[in-house]
Amino acid sequence: MASIHKQPGRPNWFCAFYDPEGFRRFRSTGTENAKIARTICVNIERAASLTRQGKLSAEKALKLVRETGAAIAETHGKLAADRAESVLKPAVEEFVRTAGGELTSYTVRSWLVAWITGRTDASKATVIEYRHIIDLFLRFLGSRSDRALTTLQPSQIEEFKTALAKRVAPSTVNKGVKVLRAAFNAAVKSRQLEFNPVEHVEFMQTEQEGRRPFTGKELTDLLSKADKEWHTMILVAFYTGLRLRDCANLTWRNVELDTNTLNVLTEKTDRRQILPMAEPLALHLAGMAGDDPDGALCPTLRGKPAARLSAQFHKVMVNAGIVKKRGHESTGKGRDAKRERNDISFHSLRYNCTSALKSAGVSDSIAMDLIGHETASVSRNYTKIDDAAKRAAIKKLPDITKPTQ
Repeated sequence: MASIHKQPGRPNWFCAFYDPEGFRRFRSTGTENAKIARTICVNIERAASLTRQGKLSAEKALKLVRETGAAIAETHGKLAADRAESVLKPAVEEFVRTAGGELTSYTVRSWLVAWITGRTDASKATVIEYRHIIDLFLRFLGSRSDRALTTLQPSQIEEFKTALAKRVAPSTVNKGVKVLRAAFNAAVKSRQLEFNPVEHVEFMQTEQEGRRPFTGKELTDLLSKADKEWHTMILVAFYTGLRLRDCANLTWRNVELDTNTLNVLTEKTDRRQILPMAEPLALHLAGMAGDDPDGALCPTLRGKPAARLSAQFHKVMVNAGIVKKRGHESTGKGRDAKRERNDISFHSLRYNCTSALKSAGVSDSIAMDLIGHETASVSRNYTKIDDAAKRAAIKKLPDITKPTQ
């Protein structure tokens, strides 16, 4: 039976216990408090006993460590619990290895890095977005991110949310909360956490973004001021609803002029879309068709970051008199400061496509299939719509290449 003892000249209690092989051993409990020492000692022997019976799995070992820490925290505080875990965990880990297993435990940092690395189900763009949020969170935590995953508290998530809200829009803060909630839900499922510290963190109230589609005159003005490549970008976005980088990265391999279709693997949703082309877009592309299948439709824009493309499109809008020129004076808030948001951008062309389809009486299901969806699971609900229905819908879109008064 486990017992605690003092050794001459040593302030902390020592635990006497029988290891899994039946040998009597001594281990420091790391504390002068007899009650805490006894709790640690009893659970060391409990782990040894489970090992002898062949019942100490890694999952049970982690649970034993967490429950012991929780019991000590309740009566003696979190600092005492953390110290107790630092003593109990190595002993339990040794027993798990004796049984031929491995006790995998994580810090906040190592868990988040492992989680994002394992997100092979997400698109490249989504992973980049998630990784940025994780980097922000780890930077916020600082040295605390290298503490045990089990030490993470809801209050730290709330503090991060508050700090982030000073720099970005509420919708971006909420996205950060969603990403962290998903990451730590995975930790709960893996038995690395007993509860998700983000579970009860509330989302921020968001105001309507105020985004709108371009008017007919604005579209005419845009096309009149756009250079050749941006002219192409605008037509592609209006008639397909493709996002900024998907438009910029199109090559002639994506264009099938014989069938008047675009064959695109979207970056954000990783969804393969076969899009019938409206006549104005088909005629435009036919007039500039290249011989190299790997050649870009917009060579100077291909591969550019979204931020740079957005800035270039903003200049097109300025030249068209749709928005005002941005100032370059420093705000003193740094690069990550909250930005003023225009009610119109390249993404508005996606709204134009949706609005035009709806105005023409196209059903929601066909419009959704043509425009695309945020997740593959949503997209699958609309993959049975035939090509004839899509082409009929596309024919209803207006010809924006003709001037509008």
